[in-house]
Amino acid sequence: MKTKLIILFVLVLAQFAIAQEVNCAEKESQLSKFVVNKEFQKASDVWNEIKVSCATSNENIYLLESRVLQYNIEMASHENKEKEVRELIKHYDLYDKNFPINTNGNFVKRAMALYDNKIDANVEIYGYLDQAFNLQKNTFNNPQALFTYFKLYFDKYNSEKTPVATDKLISKYVDVTSLVNANIQKLSFKSDEYERVLQGMNSLMNRLLTCDNLLPYIKYNFTADKTNVDWLSSVGETLLSKCPNSPIFEAVGLNLHQLKPSSRSAYYLATYYLNTAQQDKATEFYTQSASLETNKLEKATTCYTIASILSTSDREKSKEMVLMAIENNPSNGAYYIFLANLYANGMNQCAFTELDKKAIYKLASNTVLKAAQVEPRLKPTAEQMSKDYLKNVVFDAKAKMKPVKLGCWINQAVQF
Repeated sequence: MKTKLIILFVLVLAQFAIAQEVNCAEKESQLSKFVVNKEFQKASDVWNEIKVSCATSNENIYLLESRVLQYNIEMASHENKEKEVRELIKHYDLYDKNFPINTNGNFVKRAMALYDNKIDANVEIYGYLDQAFNLQKNTFNNPQALFTYFKLYFDKYNSEKTPVATDKLISKYVDVTSLVNANIQKLSFKSDEYERVLQGMNSLMNRLLTCDNLLPYIKYNFTADKTNVDWLSSVGETLLSKCPNSPIFEAVGLNLHQLKPSSRSAYYLATYYLNTAQQDKATEFYTQSASLETNKLEKATTCYTIASILSTSDREKSKEMVLMAIENNPSNGAYYIFLANLYANGMNQCAFTELDKKAIYKLASNTVLKAAQVEPRLKPTAEQMSKDYLKNVVFDAKAKMKPVKLGCWINQAVQF
């Protein structure tokens, strides 16, 4: 027994001595130097030492070695490509074993190493991405990986023409959409890439995203998810384009607006009320949407929508909204065309004399010509509209006209 204890003691001392002999910080410095200088063979030699003696010393060593392995993949022949990819996957296995709570997103990296190098392993790729989706959602932000994940899931169930398969696809669509939208908020500089992911997903799901399929799914899940902001946001976006007059759309919008009021949640409600002929409520929530919006172009679009709704029932408010649209997006000529027509159509309200009528037509002409100034493609339309307005503005050539002050909601001084 004593002999065995002595042997064990000697082995422990030997391992300790080896660890003492290897300066892990120095080895990491060497590895970094060789990687930066692209001396990848020397880097590999150092890594082999690190892997034996310093595998848990510092997470940075794995990031450095992954660059070496990526280089090996790039340089590999077609025949050896998969072998090198598998070496990288083993590397991520070791990384996760020694640093299990790392945030490097290694499940996605494994999957995309296979996918990007055209390794025929769709089941394996999907397995890694599914683990990423379920276990590492905070780091699952690669746009191509997100679309690949949904596409592989879609391919898996699309051939099954059953209600169960349809529900699974809609559920996964909503879940992945939620993650994509969350990534847009966190990584706005990639918003165009994420928007393309959503477009691709919508293209795949177009046949299935019908009210007949969506409404049963949303109604069934609403009780369980009525406080889930991500779920409400995703189904709200889908209902907006597919079923904007469904009562469940109102319920989704109200819950979302109560939990996390935003320009978008108010926009959902405004759209629902507009589609169900509740104009006052629609105007109320469009106005809220505009006030909560921080993106100038989006704010302009919402203001213009309000202006259009009110163009016959409340021209004063309509004018206020289109002017706000112009303030936020002055390069959109359509807003000036709308405002010119709004002035011209206000003739019965605001023209009390013949001179007032001429002043309104002149104001409409001046306004519509601004459309051509800010958006040259509208020049033919703007000039023709201006000529039509000015047909109603005829004076004696010798007459000297003073500015006309228009009251009413127009409230403008017009110089002839």
